[in-house]
Amino acid sequence: MAFAAMFAFGVPIFVDRREYTVVVSNWVTNPTLENGAAVARESIKSRRIALISHLAAGGILFVLISVGWSLFARRTVKPDKVSTDLPVR
Repeated sequence: MAFAAMFAFGVPIFVDRREYTVVVSNWVTNPTLENGAAVARESIKSRRIALISHLAAGGILFVLISVGWSLFARRTVKPDKVSTDLPVR
């Protein structure tokens, strides 16, 4: 899980939203308190979208790594040894 999270959060995500661009443009032309609050709201929405994307990517990577690991483990086990035959400590 840590490996998937490292890869998912290590890659930056760029969220291109037209609403954010319009709000920032309005704030640059007219820097009022109301436009600043709108920029803050849209920034929070963009960060939330990026977080959801990171979590989705981490979940998908976790599933893919788990499936790959189980397939690898299944192929490396010798045919005469079954997991129930292994000694338990």
